[in-house]
Amino acid sequence: MEIIRIKNEKNTFFNAFWKIYESSFPLCERRSPDDQNRIFANETYSLEIWTENETVTGFIGWWNCGDLRFIEHYAIHPDYRSRGYGSRLLSEWIKQSSLPVLLEIEPPADELSRKRQQFYYKLGFRDNDVKHSQPPYHKNEKPLKLWLMSYPREISANCYQKFYRKQLTEIMPQF
Repeated sequence: MEIIRIKNEKNTFFNAFWKIYESSFPLCERRSPDDQNRIFANETYSLEIWTENETVTGFIGWWNCGDLRFIEHYAIHPDYRSRGYGSRLLSEWIKQSSLPVLLEIEPPADELSRKRQQFYYKLGFRDNDVKHSQPPYHKNEKPLKLWLMSYPREISANCYQKFYRKQLTEIMPQF
């Protein structure tokens, strides 16, 4: 397994990443191509892909928020799901830093969202008792109510406020 950091849309693996990204996230939870290209210039953003035999098996798009790492997008290629790749790759990524990890999930309302929550529980993530709405990715959309999960423990209210300010001012598209 090789880890490659994509720094712009000209990377050889960008199109393969984009196909997984579009198929893994609904439009309300993903960036436009222009917004994705814009954030590559931000030093606190990283897009890492995992490859095996020149095939992109998964990716993680994340932000260094100073006192935590925020996973904005994480997905495994459909052909590699339910084969242990997701757990192994995310576990290895978590071990790269001692900073806590924060991510958003859809509230567990159906089988798929409950399975996603269980996946993160098995890796040691915890629910956070914070009412959170993700700012919209596109004009004329409303904020999206999501749950926050963090590793290895819940985050403090102060840490959440710092993260949310960064999400509003830097992470999300500016309209």
